[in-house]
Amino acid sequence: MNRAIFPLPVFLLPQGYTRLRIFEDRYMKMVKNALLQNTGFVLCTVAGFTDDTLLNEGVYVEIVDFSQDDAGQLLIDVYARNRVKIKNVHQDETGLRHGDIRVIDDPLWLYKEDEVSEFDATLSSMLESIFKRHPHLDSLYQEKSFTRPVWVASRWLELLPMETSQKEKLKSAQSFDQVTNFLHTILIEAE
Repeated sequence: MNRAIFPLPVFLLPQGYTRLRIFEDRYMKMVKNALLQNTGFVLCTVAGFTDDTLLNEGVYVEIVDFSQDDAGQLLIDVYARNRVKIKNVHQDETGLRHGDIRVIDDPLWLYKEDEVSEFDATLSSMLESIFKRHPHLDSLYQEKSFTRPVWVASRWLELLPMETSQKEKLKSAQSFDQVTNFLHTILIEAE
């Protein structure tokens, strides 16, 4: 299937939500088409985006809500449905990129749900506390899964203030233990 591509320095993983401010005409057109056709678009994590940057992976997002900010700009809340591979990227006359996408069916990390560790439980309770202290974040997430360690780790990677390249490296980790060990070091040992 062919979808519009929105390159942004925003890191989002499946089951994540984020709010986007839309102001360029080409992206207004993208949002309008997504709403009219009841489809989504691809959000690509791109830091320092240039025309030479290869767009080969992203997340397929669907618009779940929209509003305006105080200045009248469009705000859209999107939900990340799937990771996708992107091929055959081209630009239309407005400069909006499009590409053929294929859903990546492989799990983000290998993890056995019955192996919840003490680290997982601690990371979960810390994240739940963050959501409670930040009502905007809490209201943005229509569905929360604090009991699922992969969901918790994904949200931590989205929220932590670190370089996109580091987040991408962790996203590509071979095992879930690598991710939780990193999060444990950053969040728990640092306290």
